[in-house]
Amino acid sequence: MVRITEADFEREYERIKHDSVEGNCIIFVSSNVDAICACKIFQSLLKSDLIQHKLVPVSGYRDLEKANEELVAADPDLRSIIMINCGAPMDIFDFYKNNDNLRIYVIDSHRPLNLHNCLPQNETVRVFDDEADTGRMNQYIEAYEASLMRNEEDDDENISEDETDEDEDLEDMRPRQRRRLNSEGHSRPERRRQWQRQQRLLADYYTSGVYYSNSVAGQMYSLATQLAKTNNDLLWLAIIGVTAQYVFERIDTNKYMNYVSVFNDDVARFNLIPEDGTARTGESSIQTEEEYRFMLFRHWSLYDSMYHSGYVASKLSVWRDYGRRRLNNMFAKMGFSLQQCQQVYTHMDMQLKDMLKNKIETVAPLYGLTDICFPSFARTYGYKLRFSASDAVYALATLLETSPVSATRLGENVNWNQDEDWDALENETGDHGDGLSSVRRKWWMRNFYTAYDAINNVEGLHHGVELCMKIQKAVVRQGTAILDKKASKIVKNFRVVIMRDGPDLPLFQHPLTLSKLALFLTDAYREHASKNMPFVISSFDEEHDSFLVVANTGAPSFGDVRKNPFGLAFQKAANKSRARISFDSFETSVLQIHKNDLDHFLENLFIGS
Repeated sequence: MVRITEADFEREYERIKHDSVEGNCIIFVSSNVDAICACKIFQSLLKSDLIQHKLVPVSGYRDLEKANEELVAADPDLRSIIMINCGAPMDIFDFYKNNDNLRIYVIDSHRPLNLHNCLPQNETVRVFDDEADTGRMNQYIEAYEASLMRNEEDDDENISEDETDEDEDLEDMRPRQRRRLNSEGHSRPERRRQWQRQQRLLADYYTSGVYYSNSVAGQMYSLATQLAKTNNDLLWLAIIGVTAQYVFERIDTNKYMNYVSVFNDDVARFNLIPEDGTARTGESSIQTEEEYRFMLFRHWSLYDSMYHSGYVASKLSVWRDYGRRRLNNMFAKMGFSLQQCQQVYTHMDMQLKDMLKNKIETVAPLYGLTDICFPSFARTYGYKLRFSASDAVYALATLLETSPVSATRLGENVNWNQDEDWDALENETGDHGDGLSSVRRKWWMRNFYTAYDAINNVEGLHHGVELCMKIQKAVVRQGTAILDKKASKIVKNFRVVIMRDGPDLPLFQHPLTLSKLALFLTDAYREHASKNMPFVISSFDEEHDSFLVVANTGAPSFGDVRKNPFGLAFQKAANKSRARISFDSFETSVLQIHKNDLDHFLENLFIGS
């Protein structure tokens, strides 16, 4: 069985460990926060067992193809490939088909899976999956196997229509005769109905939309637990990875709370509170705490934190004068002066900071902010700084998404990774294929390693937080401008925003930044529009005459998730419009399109209700 659930994680790790004695190991990891955290945990396990490995960041399918040609095909001693947050939708067996001694381990939260990878006969591909999905997945795999067998039978039998008609005539002439049965005791009509049910099941699995399973960092932490190799550092990585999936609305509240209950036990175990009850501040300790749905408030002013958070901004309509007055009135009702709220949080009056939690819980519901808190964790780095899990997520995501040029223009001096000759990479064309290019192809790998280093570095996280505050201001500034100007339009059954110019346009050349803007707008329209509709948002890349396009499907309420059907819809629209498009991202709802083809592409875009 090549679908690997949690009970078999340790066994699969032992396979990798055994194979490393004879050959090499490569880790392909995609460029997102959850994947980097999972990679860090997995690398820690490999290093503890002295397993040599090569880390290869990948941003899309072209990177995988390049690595396959230059690294995989050229290494006859390669025995293990681990794919972290990439590979689930691919036909892995066909992609790496030239090495019989190779095993590929797919640890990816993207769903749906390519069911061909899960067939029992494909022993070389091992797909990590959730135990809770076993019953449903077995039905899909059985239906897929039956579909393959049906296709083979059709090719072999080639029954002519004349023979079929003759059989039907004989059945009509002898109605009392028992129908001919197959070896399993099913008549031909019964088999046909069963096959149709299985086809509908497969169609539902593949066409209902893209969604996300459990966090890959959470899965790797489960592996570390089974191996009895957990510690505070690995626990913190798992917490960041899971929190990233939650704050970016990839897992729902129920799934998040399941992780929190597990993490609570380990936080208590690794961070024992002294008998006098004082908090541990002299080392890197983790504490459980309630987190607010306004971002980075420990590092920002309370006013800016609430104003620039999607949850508060959408509830209070801060892009209107009326909404800004409501925010000021809320502070007044809490007993907080505007002067205090506009100071950096660390400089606020200590008494007010002590009162904050009680005041928020009392006053916020009066303004519709009923879900303003959620259980989370924070880490204290000695006497220097304190970061919540969401602080770390926002900081790392910003380091991944912001070009060094944009950071400099914003006045932030980030210590970008200098381990490689990045100048050579920046001289590349940024080619995506099909004559399309993008600016991010030149700097994404430098950003990957900068974020990779920052996870365990207080100064790196601090730089990320400072940069994040400026990026978030740009996101809200752009979002409020779109809302004020009513720049979104409804096309069929979704909203469309096309960003063609503006001073902040260069900041929106990464899918993460554009997705943040889409989430902000989704929150706003969810609260104040008559219909909660999906969003398609595009940003113009002036240097390469193309648009970056991202689609978002907002859930009906905070803490819920909804499947994203745009991956298939994008492909259909591309075929109809014959647009010049690149689907290089691991996210199917992200694409790059030539500027002259965008309007015609959107005219052909449609998603089912």
